[in-house]
Amino acid sequence: KMSRERTAMFAVAFALVALPTISGLITKIPTPKELYECYLYKSLNASISETPAKVIQEFCISKYIVQHMDETIYTHNITKEGVNYLNAMSRELNQEITAMEKLQKKPRHKRQAFGTWRIRKEIRTLTRQEFQALVNCFNRLKNDYSIDSSMSTYDLIGSMHTGRAARSMHNGPGFFPRHMLMMLIMETACHSPMHYWDMTMDSDMIVPTDSIMFSEEFYGNGDGIVRTGPFAHWRTPIGTPIIRNIGSGGESLAGKQGIRAMLSRRRLAEISEPQVGHAAYSVEVHHNGVHNWIDGHMARLNTAWFDPIFYGIHSFFTLIWIAFKGLQRNRGIDPQRDYPLGPNVPSGHEFFQRADFRPFLRQISNLDALADTYDRMVTYMPMPRCPSCDNSPYLVCQRQVCVSRARPRMRQNMFMFGRKKRSANVNPTPSVYGTQKPLSDSDSLADDNVDNKTINILQSSETALSTLDQPYQNTFLIDGKSDLNQWVWLNIKILFERPKGFNFHTNLPGQNNTVDMYDTSNFERIAEKIGIHNQITYKKQCSSSGSGAAKVFVQSDGLNYAGRYKDYAIVDERQPIYSSVSYIAVKKPTTAKTTKVLLTAFDTCGRSCRAACPVPGTNGNSYEPCKGAFEITSEYPLMYSTSYGGAVSAAFSVHLESKGPMYRVNNHPITFVCDHQNKWPWE
Repeated sequence: KMSRERTAMFAVAFALVALPTISGLITKIPTPKELYECYLYKSLNASISETPAKVIQEFCISKYIVQHMDETIYTHNITKEGVNYLNAMSRELNQEITAMEKLQKKPRHKRQAFGTWRIRKEIRTLTRQEFQALVNCFNRLKNDYSIDSSMSTYDLIGSMHTGRAARSMHNGPGFFPRHMLMMLIMETACHSPMHYWDMTMDSDMIVPTDSIMFSEEFYGNGDGIVRTGPFAHWRTPIGTPIIRNIGSGGESLAGKQGIRAMLSRRRLAEISEPQVGHAAYSVEVHHNGVHNWIDGHMARLNTAWFDPIFYGIHSFFTLIWIAFKGLQRNRGIDPQRDYPLGPNVPSGHEFFQRADFRPFLRQISNLDALADTYDRMVTYMPMPRCPSCDNSPYLVCQRQVCVSRARPRMRQNMFMFGRKKRSANVNPTPSVYGTQKPLSDSDSLADDNVDNKTINILQSSETALSTLDQPYQNTFLIDGKSDLNQWVWLNIKILFERPKGFNFHTNLPGQNNTVDMYDTSNFERIAEKIGIHNQITYKKQCSSSGSGAAKVFVQSDGLNYAGRYKDYAIVDERQPIYSSVSYIAVKKPTTAKTTKVLLTAFDTCGRSCRAACPVPGTNGNSYEPCKGAFEITSEYPLMYSTSYGGAVSAAFSVHLESKGPMYRVNNHPITFVCDHQNKWPWE
């Protein structure tokens, strides 16, 4: 709970601006117990100056939603033919395993005979012929309705990641083995190898959102509806296009130092959920960060597989798991027996639980999936290393690290730019690829010479500048459907305090030129009177745009419905304190069911803001911190608008003929304060 002194600071800060009154029709409610406990659990031993609060918030929100989601939403009624097809894929996989085990028992057997066709390479090292085979597979399965007329074969396989099955694949030690099995099923259906996407090479870019990966050469555009690339204009199972919003929302791609942090642990329990302590050791924290960095459909558990990037991501994390198991062997630990036990293992993730891809594929337990046999089925080619970076025209060696090239601004084909052109039938050079073998030791992980001081374990977003000129595209999904009529809009006010460490070089005559005129150090007493503190100095300073323009995102997550909405307000980081407005959608309440929603706000670096609510009975003259959870009813007078335009008109009027206030302050029942305090926003 906040101290009286801190509450008083809030009251003073808010007294300087006109703040809204609130009706009982939007009431604050307690943060759900499981969600609040997750916040506390994940922030233990973590520093707010190093770990963006948004990383913890997003992880816990996702976990809560998975635990409480309606399993029928996004769960498709699979026909008997669909079940038979998936079972056939499972049998084919089991036959391959049986044949491999028999081969292993033969005398003088050589290890490299295993996994002769499942050779997974980093996507930018594929020949164009190999890349086209991968693309052809996804498009063939996406356009194939011969198995089940109600869904494509691609969607049929993806349905393994929905409902109850999806719940048992996350937030526990079953994460690795169950995603591994899903990857093998897709690979079996393709009859050609999957690829992996080493996003650490994009994370090391100055602006990761500029990566060649999000061009027509590879995955297609990352801003809004996917209109370019090999998956352009794909329709999701609910009839909408695939949506991405790369770099929007405070989380970052997995980086090399984060991968090394995981590989420094000895036991699977140390990198699996539930994970207390430093979030850097949790594979699901890193995994979730990638999904949230891509955003759009990828940000939600039940819809992530709509986007083929899903398979590149999970192939990469399977690579990390195989490397982890190789290190365990070197340390004298048998990874085949290293499955967590005890009361902390979440229900459904116990070692004896079967991989719950109901109504099919129930014969493999979590412990069974740790067998070395599965590792031997797949050959992972090592991550590209300097100086050659596997001779890929899409990679460049910088600071002894292979880094992705940026996409051409005009979206020209890479081969038009005079870089080394690859023939479709060129074989890998022996010096780069060597003998094919599973990735199993730390030496296979690239870039041992990276300066750890240059890469934070959990990076703040490096894309603040690149996302300024990008709008945000919502999916408008609610309870499994895209229906605009099910959304209503709230007016949200934002108060943004200038972060520490910025200098915009705008000086007053005769004044000290080391700070600019907007810096509160020029008027510390007045700043203290206002209530500005800025106690925290972030170790990873997020870049300023130069002009001061920045985004603050506001996000709604349903607590009693399946839906997310996100938008942003533009703020001025030059100013000591700046006020802005955003309009956020939530599910429309009805007389039969109120809407319960969690609202959060954060900047593009993942620094979270605090919710503030009027003190009851003060008519909006006093404010206090609140947790951001609200219940909304359909009673009149409505405290929401049924359209976006209605929300704007509820806030403003530009009539100059004495027809009312230009700014209607009483229509902002919720405010967020981005004040950079040295405490977590949920405290």
